[in-house]
Amino acid sequence: MGRAPKWILRSATSMAPRKTTMSMPDINVPRRLLLGSTAAAAAGGLLTGFGTGSLRAAGAQEPQAVSTPGYRPFYGRYQSGIIDAQQEHAVFAGWDLSWREGSRKDQLRSLLQMITDDASRLTSGRGVLADTEAEMAQIPSELTITVGVGQSLLEVIGQGKIGTMPAFAGDQLDERYGQTDLLIQFCSQDPTVLQHAVRAVSKNLRTLTRRRFVQSGFIRAKPGQEAFRNLFGQLDGINNPKDQAREQAVFDDSWVGNGTTLALRRFDMDLDRWDEVDVSGRDFALGRRQADGSPLSGQSVDDPVDLAAVNGLGLPSIAANAHVALAKPAHAAQSIHRRGYNFVDAGRSGLLFASYQADPQASFIPVQHRLAAADALNTWLTAVGSALYAILPGIEEGMYLGEQLIGLP
Repeated sequence: MGRAPKWILRSATSMAPRKTTMSMPDINVPRRLLLGSTAAAAAGGLLTGFGTGSLRAAGAQEPQAVSTPGYRPFYGRYQSGIIDAQQEHAVFAGWDLSWREGSRKDQLRSLLQMITDDASRLTSGRGVLADTEAEMAQIPSELTITVGVGQSLLEVIGQGKIGTMPAFAGDQLDERYGQTDLLIQFCSQDPTVLQHAVRAVSKNLRTLTRRRFVQSGFIRAKPGQEAFRNLFGQLDGINNPKDQAREQAVFDDSWVGNGTTLALRRFDMDLDRWDEVDVSGRDFALGRRQADGSPLSGQSVDDPVDLAAVNGLGLPSIAANAHVALAKPAHAAQSIHRRGYNFVDAGRSGLLFASYQADPQASFIPVQHRLAAADALNTWLTAVGSALYAILPGIEEGMYLGEQLIGLP
């Protein structure tokens, strides 16, 4: 908290005067990466304008970015898709990198340049280079593309440390939903635009990476409200920090200025057994009323969770092992910003629990240990996926994601 945050922090290498073009990267970096796609190569012609991951065929007219309602900004102090309003549809996709001979830092730089170019185009309503379905990107859908890296790539960069997700009691983890090198969160109000964005980015990463997972989710909240119904029927997302408190919880004293971390946990829900629980039992396990989200210690959804409150029999209104009792931050440093999604996939249903916080070691991880050990909801919840990512800081136009850490070649 003691430092004065700067919205653009540059590494020593990136403080030099900026160049209008960049030298061609190591010849070991695949040509597909430089061209954006094999379709771009087929288009032929000399290539010009290679800077911050952006290439176009000589003589081709660059389409102008769209700046109308329905499109969220790609450039800014922070990446979009974190503390801005949550969209109704999301995909979390994870990749492991396929390294080639040569500098891994140079390969990672080129990869992030290409992702930056693809993301900036898609979020402004334009297709990626040589997009064969560019029309699918044009629909205003508030698309955001948020990029994070695992500790493995921070070690390649040589800057920053977030560690890895520890094991928690009760975990039954599936390797398919485990830690990856690269994570991209795609969010949109339109599932068609969303799926096109996932496919467009994935095609350009195909020969450079191995995709480990694609996890899709959905929510539906009332207009102007953050809380949504999870598949247990409970209101999820209540009591997220607001405004300045949210910004502090997510970004202050993070691993890098204007970056944050994402804890992504996948929980299977046993809905058949949950159906057997009556309303009072459900309320008891959560510590809130399913009907309106109000805590059992109060009458309104906005009432604070009071763990000292007692009922008419003199017993605690909220049980010590109720979900809200264990999830309640013990102090301000344990605040997190939840941005989760429901999922239904191949006969399994549950919650993609996405948590943004500045320091997971001080906030998310101790809270998750408490929940894993004693949460009453664990009877119907099983964690099958778990990973932790460093979310890169926002950038200004002309930069690429991660440039503050890697710098220019």
